[in-house]
Amino acid sequence: MDTPTTRTERRPLTLIAATPQTLWGMPAVTNFALGGLAAGFYVAAAGAAALGADEAMGLAAWIAPALVLTGFAAVAGEAGRPLRGLRVFRGVATSWMSRELWLGSLFVLLALADNALPRTGLRLPAAAAAVALVLAQGAMLTSARAIAAWSVPMMPLVFAASAAVSGVGLLVLVELMAGRLPGPALLATTLAVLGLGMLAWLAFLAASSDPAFVQATAPLRHGPKAIEIIVAGYVAPLALGALALAFQAWAPGPTALAALLALVGQVRARSALILQAGQRRPVTLATLTLPRRSS
Repeated sequence: MDTPTTRTERRPLTLIAATPQTLWGMPAVTNFALGGLAAGFYVAAAGAAALGADEAMGLAAWIAPALVLTGFAAVAGEAGRPLRGLRVFRGVATSWMSRELWLGSLFVLLALADNALPRTGLRLPAAAAAVALVLAQGAMLTSARAIAAWSVPMMPLVFAASAAVSGVGLLVLVELMAGRLPGPALLATTLAVLGLGMLAWLAFLAASSDPAFVQATAPLRHGPKAIEIIVAGYVAPLALGALALAFQAWAPGPTALAALLALVGQVRARSALILQAGQRRPVTLATLTLPRRSS
């Protein structure tokens, strides 16, 4: 007969379960969605203009700043005292929220100045400020250490990829509404951006093996939200875009639907990231020692 022995088993004990964050709601989603859309659209239009297709640049020069300001107004109103938002400017040395506000303001000023004073070389700095704005928004989430799904190093890349997808999608819609059928170059670029955007999103979902991260992002990998974001927001637009590229005679309908799905998909992704995956880390006791008898 075996002699009974006592061994110890170390097992983390959850003291407080993961809970949804309540600091950021739909106003924050609005800010992130509009900021990314504005930056992506401006950069996409500027890129097209650099290649000789500058028809959408005039629209992007004023609508992109308007979108950024609308997003800022949304989060300022969320606090109930909008004028307090001016204090955020003071924390630029330590706060990504402050840096976002500074970069967004810089983008607005540069974009409007470039539109008012063309040929002054301000378009490239404005585009750079737009990219920096999106990266700052992603870094703001990365710095939220208490939120497992946000505090991963690649979050700025996720925001940049999302901005690119939504920006190219809006550019395609603008071209179609103006009666201009996007050419093969724009369609191919759109497909490439969609593919890279999907890879960035999937990489984010696998960015950490931390149990808190896995639990918080589970709705983004499985179920209705995953279908909305991955299938409707990436796979379907890719298929429709490929169809439009292969059959130019049928291009307008599939192209418009692909662009619309891509835009909606990015809004849904931002919303799910903030509202569903925004879970505070559980409080655990990692060094709990449990004695257990074995024979």
